[in-house]
Amino acid sequence: MLNGGIGVANSAGNVLLADLRGNVGVGTATPSTKLHVVGDVTVTGNIAAKYQDIAEWVPTRQKLVPGTVVVLDAERGSDVVASSQAYDTKVAGVISTKPGLALGESGEDKVLVATTGRVRVKVDATRAPIRVGDLLVTSDTPGYAMKSEPIVINGRSIHSPGTLIGKALEALEKGTREIMVLLSLQ
Repeated sequence: MLNGGIGVANSAGNVLLADLRGNVGVGTATPSTKLHVVGDVTVTGNIAAKYQDIAEWVPTRQKLVPGTVVVLDAERGSDVVASSQAYDTKVAGVISTKPGLALGESGEDKVLVATTGRVRVKVDATRAPIRVGDLLVTSDTPGYAMKSEPIVINGRSIHSPGTLIGKALEALEKGTREIMVLLSLQ
């Protein structure tokens, strides 16, 4: 078969190919990853992924590094930029390193924005220490999250709607660094 690999073909060409690099192609004669499928995929079991977040390729005008908290770009609604104000309702997610599931198509002007799952996030504990289970929001430190302080309405403590990034899975007493966060935008 092609370049020493093995394959199964029909009159339309290669429909299943394993190349010498260990890549398998379904619907392609040139697989570029361990499993490269051209067409739809149906899974009747589970998909096991090493990484634990779901991210989407999103356009940006900035160079954003993993862990950066991002918001919708006010000038270009489908783009993202680093967050820059506390409790921003435009929060869109966090730049992911290697999501368990990546949606959309990559591009030079795009970044992977995680919106759910476990991901490392830049946090700032300057205002208040962060404890495991604390809810996090955008901070005034660009690209960082901080502990959300509830507001009291009619004697009930609530967190500002539309600003929540997720829950801290690690503590940070003071300063800034990355911690693991369970993302759940609200």
